Amino acid sequence: MDREEFVLVRDMVRSLATRFAVTSADEVKPSTRTSAQQALAELGLGDLRRTSPPAATAQECALLAEEHGRRPLTTSLLGTVLLAPELLRLLGDGTPQSTPTIVLTRELRFPGRTPADLVAWDSEGADSALRVTAEGAVTRVELGPTAPSTDLVRSVRAVPSDGPVEVVGHLDPADLLRWQAYALVVVSAELAGAACSFVERAVEYARVRRQYGQAIGSFQAVQHLLADATVLVEACTSVTRYAAWCLDNEPPERALTAARVAKAEVNSSALEAVYAGMQVFGGIAQTWEHIAHLYLRKVRLGATLLATTDELLAALAVPEVSR
Repeated sequence: MDREEFVLVRDMVRSLATRFAVTSADEVKPSTRTSAQQALAELGLGDLRRTSPPAATAQECALLAEEHGRRPLTTSLLGTVLLAPELLRLLGDGTPQSTPTIVLTRELRFPGRTPADLVAWDSEGADSALRVTAEGAVTRVELGPTAPSTDLVRSVRAVPSDGPVEVVGHLDPADLLRWQAYALVVVSAELAGAACSFVERAVEYARVRRQYGQAIGSFQAVQHLLADATVLVEACTSVTRYAAWCLDNEPPERALTAARVAKAEVNSSALEAVYAGMQVFGGIAQTWEHIAHLYLRKVRLGATLLATTDELLAALAVPEVSR
C-alpha cells in the first residue's frame, strides 16, 4: 500500500487501541474481549496478507504489530489478522470460509514432529485453528475450552486431541521458512512495542513522582536506569524492523536468520527494559490494580514464545551452508 494508505491503517489501529485498551486486570472480561475483537474485525485488516501479492508488506505488518503491542489489548491481531491469513496465502487459499488462528504447543512453540499437547494461541474471535507441522503439512482443527495463560490479555484455547482434523495443504520448504520468519518478526514487533510503551510510561512517572521533595527523575540513578532501558528498546526496534525488511527483500533462509536474531535480541532486551521500568514504578507496580504487570506478563511470556534465546542461538550457530 502507498504511504498515505498505510498511515490511515496505522491510525485506525492506534484509534482502536485508545478506545479498547484495558487499564487494569479487572477490565479483562468476556464482554470487553468480544466488543474489542468485533471492532478490530470491522477494520477489515484480515485482508492485508490474504492476497498474492499481499496488500501490505511484512514491514508494514510489523509496524502494525508494534503499534498493537503498545497498549494492553485483548484483541487477536497477530493470530487471526496477521499469522493465519499469511499461512493461507502461502497455501494459495485466498478466500477462507472461517476465521482461524494458529496452533502452538502448550509450551508455545511451533509444533514439532512428536505428538504434544496443543493450544490455539491468540484466539479471540477465531472459530478454528491452523496447525503447521515441522514438515510443512497444514491442518485445521477445532477449538476447545479456554486455557490458562500468564498473559492475562491474550486469549488461548485448548485443542481437543480427539477432535476432527481437516487437511488444508502443504507448504514447500521455502514457504515454511518464510512463514516461520514472519511469525518470529510480528511477535518480536509486538513485544518491542510493549517494551517501548512501558519505558515511556516509566519516564513519565519519573517526571511526576516526587520523593525527598523533588521528582525522582532528577536522581542520577533513575536517569541512568531509564537511559539504559531506552537504548535496549531502540535495539529491539531496530533489529526487528531490519528482520521485517529482510522478509520483503531477502531469500527465506536469510529472512529466517534475521528473524531469529531479532527474536533473540527482543527476548533479552525487551524483558530487561521492562524490568527497569518496574524498578522506576516501585511498589505500586506490584499491585493487581496497576497496569504494569500486564506489560510484564506479556513480555515475560513473550520471551519464551515460539523460541527462547538459547534455542535461537543454537539454531544460529549452525553454519548457513549446511542448513
